[in-house]
Amino acid sequence: MAIVVFGIVASSSAQTPLSLNDAIQIGLDNSKSLKVSELNVDIAQEKSTEVNAGRWASLAFKGGYTRLSEVPGFVIGKNSFGPGFPPADIPFIPAYYNNYNLQLQLQQPIFTGFQLVNSAKAAERTAEASSYDSKADRANLKVQIATSYWNLYQAMEAEQFMQENVDRTALHYKQAQDMLNQGMLTQSDVLSAKVQVSNAQLMLLDAQNTLRLAAVAMNNVLGVPLNTDYRITSAPQTGDTTMQDIGNLLQDALQRRNEMQSMKLKSRAADAAVAAAWGAYLPQISIVGDFYYQRPNQRYEPPTDVFNNSWDAGVVISLPIWNWGLTESKVDEARAQREQSDLALKETADAVYLDVTQSYLNFKQAKDKIAVAQTAVNDAEESYRISDQKFKVGLVTNTDLMDAEIALLQAKLNYTQALTGLEIARISLEKATGQL
Repeated sequence: MAIVVFGIVASSSAQTPLSLNDAIQIGLDNSKSLKVSELNVDIAQEKSTEVNAGRWASLAFKGGYTRLSEVPGFVIGKNSFGPGFPPADIPFIPAYYNNYNLQLQLQQPIFTGFQLVNSAKAAERTAEASSYDSKADRANLKVQIATSYWNLYQAMEAEQFMQENVDRTALHYKQAQDMLNQGMLTQSDVLSAKVQVSNAQLMLLDAQNTLRLAAVAMNNVLGVPLNTDYRITSAPQTGDTTMQDIGNLLQDALQRRNEMQSMKLKSRAADAAVAAAWGAYLPQISIVGDFYYQRPNQRYEPPTDVFNNSWDAGVVISLPIWNWGLTESKVDEARAQREQSDLALKETADAVYLDVTQSYLNFKQAKDKIAVAQTAVNDAEESYRISDQKFKVGLVTNTDLMDAEIALLQAKLNYTQALTGLEIARISLEKATGQL
């Protein structure tokens, strides 16, 4: 089958075969928005690691050099305690103007009012929620890709039907001319048949443009060059149209949907954030230890211009007494954010109920349309066959045959729309119930 794409007629051998599964995989691989969503997961995980690191001991190295200005040193002057004592000036504390300092510092939080523990929990749950958000974005993209794929399929079929309609109306016009010559039709009937050909050609042009636009739209979703020429190889399936109980579907959706899992985790993260904020009311205890390697080292008396090591260790306790309501404001803020998360969870559950219900009804309607549309095609084909035969012998009017032609075209378009609608409704229901 030749397909007009971007104004060029390309044979099927020049096109790249594309199944629905291949299209979904290409779209997932090329999607920039999905990559951004996945990077958000990485960011959240690194943030969780960052917060967790604050719970453990930290070791820091410091080094420095200081040059001091030269000042008179402390000297015991000659004869300070009597004649000849001391017999000469004695420097009591030598002056060293070059100071070198190397230091290792170890800090370990012992008790932080459970702030670090709860902050770590909040960060971990937020990171896990981000992974579910990414999965939800992935499912939504699958539906978007499948929809664009079946839209292109429908446009291809419509273009083919329009071409068949042009051929039928052209044959009708030729028959009308022959019957005019035989005195069986009037000139007005022939002109009506000619107008029908022109209308069919206009509809074909519209269908060809719709096909080009559908191809561009699908390529855009797939993230490939817009002029990429694919040949659709998957066909709509009507075999598996089993309808499950909507009550079971709703319960499954609440358990499976990535959006629900994400909001539950965000609500739990908000609980941990409240506990972390409240921990600021409690005392903070930590251990601090330092190791020094200095020249001169002031811990040594008298100081000498050589490197010496020393150390110290201690416990630091901090108890907040008054901070102008800062802690209270942070707790109130965290509680408000927790309430927001709880409401968002309920709102998400309502949205899931609505999505499942709408998708279920759309799938049921699409399933019911198939049999009706198929019957309509069969009837329209038989009606056209009979009308065409009768027209040739003058038993029906020119208008009757044109009506049969239009009815056949519309029936085929409706059937294709029903087929693609069923596929779109199927994958939408799978997404709504958390099966993607």
